[in-house]
Amino acid sequence: MVRLLVLFLSAAVILSCSKTDDKPDIVIDIKVSRNGYSPSDITVPFGKVVLFRITALDDGISAGYGNGNVGHCFYIMLPYDVMVENIKKGQTKEVKVRMIYPGDFLFTCPYCSGIFPTKGDLHVVK
Repeated sequence: MVRLLVLFLSAAVILSCSKTDDKPDIVIDIKVSRNGYSPSDITVPFGKVVLFRITALDDGISAGYGNGNVGHCFYIMLPYDVMVENIKKGQTKEVKVRMIYPGDFLFTCPYCSGIFPTKGDLHVVK
């Protein structure tokens, strides 16, 4: 019984993971700065693999609002829970996500979203 429960929970975790190494169906280039994301409103089809390429146009916010820049990040909120951290000025980072949850979701930079308008909407449509 315990083995069955462990197997079921393991399968649920594997099936719910949205990050992937699969070949992308769609590529979306995103620029992030203290002025926000561009584009800030993104619509993608359900079930497809999307490669998000995020480029920082400025230094973002520094750790503790002082010295030691941490750049920007790109975080797709739950249930996706996908984070790309420390994107420095001029740097591009990538993440591939299988769009397994339909609906409307927020993406943001938790580093500076309380100070700058760094947030956007992600729509996953069937």
